Amino acid sequence: MTAKQQLFDQVLGGLKERSAYFSRDSIQAAAELLAGLTLKRPTLAVYLNQAVKQGLIHDAGREWYSRLVEPVKLDLHTCAKLVREVEKVFPLLDFIVWSTAQLNPWMHHLLGKPVHFLHAPREALETVGEALRDKGWEVAVNPGKLEAANAVRPGEKMVVLRPLHSKHVTPSGRQMAVVQVLVELLVETSELALMDESEARAALVQVALSGLVQVPLAQRFAGFKRVVLPDFEKIK
Repeated sequence: MTAKQQLFDQVLGGLKERSAYFSRDSIQAAAELLAGLTLKRPTLAVYLNQAVKQGLIHDAGREWYSRLVEPVKLDLHTCAKLVREVEKVFPLLDFIVWSTAQLNPWMHHLLGKPVHFLHAPREALETVGEALRDKGWEVAVNPGKLEAANAVRPGEKMVVLRPLHSKHVTPSGRQMAVVQVLVELLVETSELALMDESEARAALVQVALSGLVQVPLAQRFAGFKRVVLPDFEKIK
C-alpha cells in the first residue's frame, strides 16, 4: 500500500470517525502515530488537495478539513422583513442582520420569542433606531448589561442595534455569515442574558455538526470578539 493510500484509508478514515473537523497538524500527527508515515508538509498538502478533489474530505477553511459536505444554511426569511424596511429608508446604508430565531432548529429549547440584531455604522444607530420605531419595531440601541433587562423584550418586532465592525463579513443579502452568527450568539448571551451559556454553546456545536462551517473564520472572529469557542476537533 502506498503512503498516499495509507493516508487516505487509515488516517483520514480514522479521523473522520472520531471528529467532524480536523486540522492539517492533526492529520500529520495521526499519520505518524497510526501509520508510521513521516510526510513533509508540501507532500501532505498535495495529498490533502487530492483527497478534497476526490471527496474523501472537505475544505473547512485554511488548513482545516471535515467529513461534512454541505455548508450550514440559516433561514434567511427570518430577517427578510427587517432588511426590506431598513433598505427602503436607507438604501445606501452598510448593515447586516441576524436573529436568535435562525438558531431554533439547533436549540434544545425553542426560543418562542426571538430577538433580531442589526449591525450598522455606530454614527447611524440612533437614526436607524428612530426610523424603525416609526415602523412599529421595538428598538434597543447598543444596550449594555445593566440596561438589557428593561430595554430588550424578546418578540417578533424586537431589534437590537449594534455597531458594525471592520471584521464583520458583509455578504450580499445583508445576512450575517453563519460563523459570525455563532460568535455573536455567545457574545449576546453574555451581554443580554438571552439564554444559559451552556445552551448557547450546545447550539453552536449542533450547528457545526449539521453542516460545514469555516473554522479559521470562526476562530479569527471569536478572537476579535474575545470569545472562547469549543474545540472543533472535539466536535463528534
